[in-house]
Amino acid sequence: MSGTFFQDLLAADLSTLDDLADRWESVHRDIKGLGKRMNDEVLGPLRNKGYWEGVAAPYAWRMIDDIQRQLENAAKVADSARRVVEDAVSDLKSAQKDLKDAVRRITEKGLYVNTDGTVAGDIVDGVCKATLTDEEHKSIEAAQHEMAGLLRRAATADRNLAYSLTSDLGLGQWFNDDPRFTDIDSTKKIGEDEYNALNLAMKGENPYPAYSSDDPYSLGWDWVTGDGARQRTYHSGDEMTELIRSSESMRQLRLDTVQKFHSDGLTEGNVSYSISESGKLGALKKLVTTDLPAIVTGDEEHLGEAFTGSYNLHYTVKGEDPDGSLVVEYKLHNDTSNASFLHYIGYYDWLDKLNREEGVFSSVGQEIVWTERIPAKGK
Repeated sequence: MSGTFFQDLLAADLSTLDDLADRWESVHRDIKGLGKRMNDEVLGPLRNKGYWEGVAAPYAWRMIDDIQRQLENAAKVADSARRVVEDAVSDLKSAQKDLKDAVRRITEKGLYVNTDGTVAGDIVDGVCKATLTDEEHKSIEAAQHEMAGLLRRAATADRNLAYSLTSDLGLGQWFNDDPRFTDIDSTKKIGEDEYNALNLAMKGENPYPAYSSDDPYSLGWDWVTGDGARQRTYHSGDEMTELIRSSESMRQLRLDTVQKFHSDGLTEGNVSYSISESGKLGALKKLVTTDLPAIVTGDEEHLGEAFTGSYNLHYTVKGEDPDGSLVVEYKLHNDTSNASFLHYIGYYDWLDKLNREEGVFSSVGQEIVWTERIPAKGK
């Protein structure tokens, strides 16, 4: 599908999930007990009658034992996967039905639902109106509130299915020996490190990338000298990532993320931090009183934003725990360049002409990606 989540959900044939659950059940039925049969029909006779001896015997026994364990683990995974899919399809079908009913009722009132599932704020009875009555405002707000709630519900079921199922299957070479999920309502069991690994695996990337040794000082030196790669990616655990995560500005951006998700129900969006929100004098004051001291002292609460300046975060809500906590992937693009070095005088197009693509003082692009859990209010 190539539409928005809202469009895809309305058009989705969820019976394919029923078929998937049936296939997992069939697989489980076929392989259940194979591990015991392996032991009874292969391991037992070999051991009891001494058919396998000599130098290769210990290695052979280990391999055969591994085969038995893998058969037993495969049966566990198949049963857990079936249960997860069955739980998810029930939730998704319910959300799909309720969403279709809501769209019908909202359009019957003369309002218009956009392709992303939001309610148009200026269309009533098929007419775009410059001025709305109080009653029309209330009607649109009520419709938007209902749509946001239904989209959150559906998106939560969809994402929790993906992560519960992937976690049960496991990321290792062998079948998972501890599939923990039989429903999609227990994702609070997934820690942030595991979420980061699962998220990378779903993109076809290495779920456990090596840690980067870069920090703002080494990046600044590479910008000055022209050394190293000009494009770099950082993940959870890298120092550049953790500096942004722990920065003072992230506290407000997390609140903004939660507020936007609950207000429009969309799983993706952008939140921004600006150093010049209070004007150029405010930016200059921040430079003198906060950023320069942070660079000198290595203050982790402010060093990240001192290095990046103003920045925009793209967020994707990956799931919602039963207690209301959100699991969110953040992605930040930053350029260490001549223009960004001068960001305290303002952001102007002409500054970009000072940038260089290679050699000394050439731009170094960074992409910082991580997944974290934002606790529900009061947690």
